[in-house]
Amino acid sequence: MTSPASKVLIISIATRMSSIFCKTWRPSESAFTLAEVLIAAAVAAFFGLAAFATNQRLLIALKSQKEGTAASMMLQERMESFRANSYSTIAANRNSNPNSNVQDNILTFNPSPSPAPTPSFPPAGKYTTWSEAPLGNLKETVTVSGYLAAASPSPNPSPNPSQDYSQWVRDTTGDGQPHIQNNDDYLATQYDLLKVDILLNWTGTDGRPRSRDLSAIFGKGNIGQ
Repeated sequence: MTSPASKVLIISIATRMSSIFCKTWRPSESAFTLAEVLIAAAVAAFFGLAAFATNQRLLIALKSQKEGTAASMMLQERMESFRANSYSTIAANRNSNPNSNVQDNILTFNPSPSPAPTPSFPPAGKYTTWSEAPLGNLKETVTVSGYLAAASPSPNPSPNPSQDYSQWVRDTTGDGQPHIQNNDDYLATQYDLLKVDILLNWTGTDGRPRSRDLSAIFGKGNIGQ
């Protein structure tokens, strides 16, 4: 039979072990309340949404920059086509010169077959440029107008630059072909200098309308002034 002293020793040991391995759990000291958990989740969600919105704005800014670069390259590409043609071609439309004019020789990709090989068309077709792919809903307006009257203008002795112009519009949301809006058959004989204006309108990646333009002056002999 166990003596009273042994019982006291066993109880003492058991109490000691219990105090080491079976500590009392107090919720207020070792856990979060439901309100604290909800607040932490809300803060985490807010920062996640803020990071997502910042990333979206960055992507839009990068795409907008790409569009601006594409528009500038397209304007330069189109203006180089004007510089590569004669003064008479720049001044002409299909009525005044069916064989060599702005619509067929500049606004339409019409490479010379010689020397071989003949250059290929731009990816989107012969009425497009190589640079315009990033521009959505593109509308291109090309205007050739009188700038400096000739010493002896013909047939009108008093030319009016604000009224003497030819203009073409190409809308990619339509058939994508250049269509003449106004024509002047006597620009070459009425003026010694012509002004070429190219205006681009498109819808940006953020849905906003954007535009960019370029102008140049051409003289007889086709030297840009």
